[in-house]
Amino acid sequence: MLFNSPIFLFAFAPLFFTIYFSLKPSLRNPFIVASSIAFYAWGEPSFIGVVLFSAATDWFIGNALYQSNHERKKRSLLAFGICLNVAVLAYFKYAGFFVDNLNDLLLNLNLTPFPALTIALPIGVSFIVFEKITYLVDIHRKLGPPAASITSYLLYVLLFPKLLAGPIVKYHDICNQLRARTPQLEDVIEGLFRFLIGLGKKVLLADTMQEAVDQVFALSAADLGTLNAWLGMVCFTLQIYFDFSGYSDMAIGLARMMGFRLLENFNRPYTATSITEFWRRWHISLSTWIREYLYIPLGGNRVAAWRMYCNLWMCFVLCGLWHGASWTFVFWGMFHGGLLIIDKVWWLEIQKTLPRFLNVLTTFLLVMFGWVIFRAESLDQALFYFQALLGQTSSKGTFIYLGNNVKAAMAAGLLICFLPAIPWLERWKSSMTALPWKQECQLGLALVLLIVSVAKISITTFNPFMYFRF
Repeated sequence: MLFNSPIFLFAFAPLFFTIYFSLKPSLRNPFIVASSIAFYAWGEPSFIGVVLFSAATDWFIGNALYQSNHERKKRSLLAFGICLNVAVLAYFKYAGFFVDNLNDLLLNLNLTPFPALTIALPIGVSFIVFEKITYLVDIHRKLGPPAASITSYLLYVLLFPKLLAGPIVKYHDICNQLRARTPQLEDVIEGLFRFLIGLGKKVLLADTMQEAVDQVFALSAADLGTLNAWLGMVCFTLQIYFDFSGYSDMAIGLARMMGFRLLENFNRPYTATSITEFWRRWHISLSTWIREYLYIPLGGNRVAAWRMYCNLWMCFVLCGLWHGASWTFVFWGMFHGGLLIIDKVWWLEIQKTLPRFLNVLTTFLLVMFGWVIFRAESLDQALFYFQALLGQTSSKGTFIYLGNNVKAAMAAGLLICFLPAIPWLERWKSSMTALPWKQECQLGLALVLLIVSVAKISITTFNPFMYFRF
């Protein structure tokens, strides 16, 4: 069940919140768990048993970790729990990829290949596994006690707003909210407003840009041409931002309506002045997870420079592989890992002598080149796409003309991404928060966004969120 689907907008969500606010506070958590199970089972009924069994196993391991006084036993339990979760991810997401690559090697050696594996990928498995690992590590680090009950732990794992595509919520950031929270009217209004902003980002901007992106990336090397290549790259750069940040807005908004305060996942990433800063602004929940649960345990900045660079590069190779079982994602991670090393070695010092707009432009171009690798169906496609971008092809291609809707979405998207912080506008926004009719304005704008978004949904092909496949 997707947030931008009519069944969610007009059936599941209204019914859920009607019942939720009519229940006593003591019954709300069990109701969220039951609703989240139904929400996940709607799209993945065959995998809900795997998720529940795996979560129950983690809960028992977490309790044993917390109660043990023997450090060796605790480390063994933690390693066992992490290995179980990684095994789930490895089987469902990477087993087929491994067998396919092994078969390619065997065929090149004139040996008999193994039978191909066809394994269905559970929706949101990457996000779920990372959160489950977070739970065990946080208990081992004594950042918080284990969940008071299996229901409380399932609430953390299965909370439906962030279940399918994040943000990745660290257990120590939400454990107190799992026990007690009191949603106010302001939470409901702010959450609803945030949800509908996310819906507008997805439906009005990301889905509109997708029309151009799909056309361009479907072109052959002979038909692509330089202008088409740049058009497709810019459109995809905007599409992936508004699609994913739109989902994050919707997830944060839905959780806020229930009284949860989830951390932000995006902070105007395309205004970053370096790749290092970009990863502090893009998919913040993933980049902080990598830093806290992978990079720092490997030694972080406390080791020799060569080892620090290797750890950093390896972390982002794994970050790329986390996104999908494909060599394009691996190379995308290698690309960003290499750029982060260049940042640390010399670029962060050099950029201090350059104008801000030049740093932003350079970073934006590098990020866009990375998105080409991310979006390409294969490394061969990425290669001929780069050749077209740099004008290294003999064919100019047939230019794809944009409809007015795509042009308007591109203009609005670029304006939203790069509009600078204007002092008088910031002061005006701050003054608006103190007005007595602020909530009425928010509800009015929310209604407009809902009407326009639903109108767009009703006349176009339904498009799922991009990060559901990760």
